[in-house]
Amino acid sequence: MMPFIFHLKTLFFVRCSFNKEQRKSPTKVFLNEKQVSYTVENMDFDKVYCKSSENMSEVADESVTLIVTSPPYNINNNYGNVHKNGRAVKSKGAKYEDNLEEEEYRKMLGRTFKECKRVLKQNGSIWINIKSRFVDGFIVPPFWILDFFKDMFLKNIIIWNFDWGGSTEKRFSPRYEFVFWFVKDTNNYVFNLDEIKVPALNYRPDRFKSQWKNPTDVWYIQMVSGNYPERTAHPAQYPEELLERIIKVASNKGDVVLDPFIGSGTTSRVAKDLDRKYIGYEINSEYVKMCNERLSLPPKRRKKQTTDIRPLYFYMDNEELANYVRKQGR
Repeated sequence: MMPFIFHLKTLFFVRCSFNKEQRKSPTKVFLNEKQVSYTVENMDFDKVYCKSSENMSEVADESVTLIVTSPPYNINNNYGNVHKNGRAVKSKGAKYEDNLEEEEYRKMLGRTFKECKRVLKQNGSIWINIKSRFVDGFIVPPFWILDFFKDMFLKNIIIWNFDWGGSTEKRFSPRYEFVFWFVKDTNNYVFNLDEIKVPALNYRPDRFKSQWKNPTDVWYIQMVSGNYPERTAHPAQYPEELLERIIKVASNKGDVVLDPFIGSGTTSRVAKDLDRKYIGYEINSEYVKMCNERLSLPPKRRKKQTTDIRPLYFYMDNEELANYVRKQGR
């Protein structure tokens, strides 16, 4: 196996070996001095654990097809308060301070990602949503995240683009975040491209076989606004539409999807909607309660409304789409 190591100035490969017997042995934990070995057969699925994902002893080795998450950004935000002129003036939902010492923060991520790799199947993948930091007047891109995945392969860096957010006066307002996609085996991984193809707006029957195309590595999906039906009290909620695309392309029905920082439960909610099994970890009991409340909602609940017409295309067959494009001009 030839892991992919990314550096800002150079790209190079190193060789890495694994102990296969170690990797396939069952996870063992001790409860009241009684040894318990977790395998796929005796694991609990469709559950959110109220504990740290630094030790996911409930999950067997190589049992998860997809891991998708958005870890804490550690940007010194005090979530759960309404601020005015830099001061908290009122409470809003569960409180969370995103301000660990950087060394402690990186060690915590390292322990969690080590567990993620242990439970991930050989044809599985890890998707990490994270954004740049603004420190002392300049942007710091999150390419440091790649240091945790030197023994995996980076397949894409997705640019998640949206229309609204904080505004700035002395630089361009940020309207994107990154989604890093890693796989264990560069030649064998789940990738259901046909499930997420988008309409080719410049489609020409004389040049292309299909009106559907690869969505590319720039995804235009709106953030969750305060007036969207899917909005919860969680301060950093990402949209169901983003998770739908990732879960469809990187897993199959019946597969296990895991989120080690599950927050408001978007990953588990979408996984359930798409007939996948889910496992989540969250240290805040209020957020776990939030997850369970979302999971109790029916599949045909109200979702966010958008002015972007592109999602309408997914509900049309080729003939309907062709007529629509002709009439609308796009």
